[in-house]
Formats: sequence, structure tokens, C-alpha cells
Amino acid sequence: MRIIGRIPHPTLQITVFANDGRFPVQFETSGLSQIYRFRKSEELKSLADVQKLVNKDLIKTVLDQFSVMRAAHSRALNTFAPPEAPTDTDGLPDII
Repeated sequence: MRIIGRIPHPTLQITVFANDGRFPVQFETSGLSQIYRFRKSEELKSLADVQKLVNKDLIKTVLDQFSVMRAAHSRALNTFAPPEAPTDTDGLPDII
């Protein structure tokens, strides 16, 4: 697999690869990544063709999915450090 180009975006790193009859497109942000694979064809045979696929609609879908992934990542991390339970709010010690 080799990198054939990058697609500029203000919040995502978008890398396009060429591999075995496919164009994997990797989206990365904040330690998370997604890869979409597109098969090479007569209509899809170059970086310029892939850039046409990476349009507003696909980027919106990717960003929405990152939001879901971030929530799942956070829930998974809470396994090791769950949020603290609320403490008694009156500030008085318990009477035994």
C-alpha cells in the first residue's frame, strides 16, 4: 500500500492510498481513524477521481461517525476510571 496523495481539510487528515485494485481513503482526527475502500474502475482510476468522491456529503457522514466513535471511546475508558458518584451536598458529616 502506498500513499498517492492527501486531501486538504481544516479538521481532518485525509490520506489516499493505492493498494491491490483499490483506493483506501483514511480519515483521521483526535486519535481516531476511519478507512473507506473504493475499487478501481474505469470511472475511478486516479487521485483526482477519488477527490471527487470525498465531497461534502461523505465528509459530513465521516464527521458524524467520528462523533459516535468518540462517545464509544469515552464510555470504554470509563471502565477504568468511572465518573465519580455525587457526594453528600449538605457538607455535614454522617452521624453513626
